[in-house]
Amino acid sequence: MSETKIARVYAGALYEAATETDRLEPVLRDLTAFVDAVEAVAELQAVFLDEKLPVEEKKRLLMELTDGGEELVRNFLRILVDKGRESILSEMHRLFVERMEAAEGLVRVEMVTAVPVPDSLRDEIFKTLETSLATKVELALVVDEGLIGGIRLRVGDRIADASVRHRLDQLRARLVSPTVRLEGTVEAAS
Repeated sequence: MSETKIARVYAGALYEAATETDRLEPVLRDLTAFVDAVEAVAELQAVFLDEKLPVEEKKRLLMELTDGGEELVRNFLRILVDKGRESILSEMHRLFVERMEAAEGLVRVEMVTAVPVPDSLRDEIFKTLETSLATKVELALVVDEGLIGGIRLRVGDRIADASVRHRLDQLRARLVSPTVRLEGTVEAAS
């Protein structure tokens, strides 16, 4: 099973436990704080991801670091360590947040353009997305000059790429592909 599928199972289990006990907000708060700390502090990341550190020692350190935190998160981290699944923490957190937002009817959309989008166009795109997706949308705007022109939308795991860069890459692939087959045919005929 891939790490993303495993992370999805763990995220689902934590989400269900937090929902059943009506502790979704504190779980999200403490889980996010721990993930942010692991990503920001190299020493903490080294300890958390160290496969050579004995499990009991790692759990002891985790319990010290999370003392006073949400019990579901503390138990969850212990399970991750027991099962040797520390490497899925960031992905699991992302999927947990996604699941929570989906339950609230919120979809995150990232819009990437080559130049900043005027407010009027952004508002029009925002309204169109909310209407077509029939849900609340959180729109993040990103400028990437490498796109040359056009737009790329990321809605959850799906990407709609209408950028000039993407079209040029597709054209290049089509131009190279027949040449490769043609060269093979010429060599076979020789």
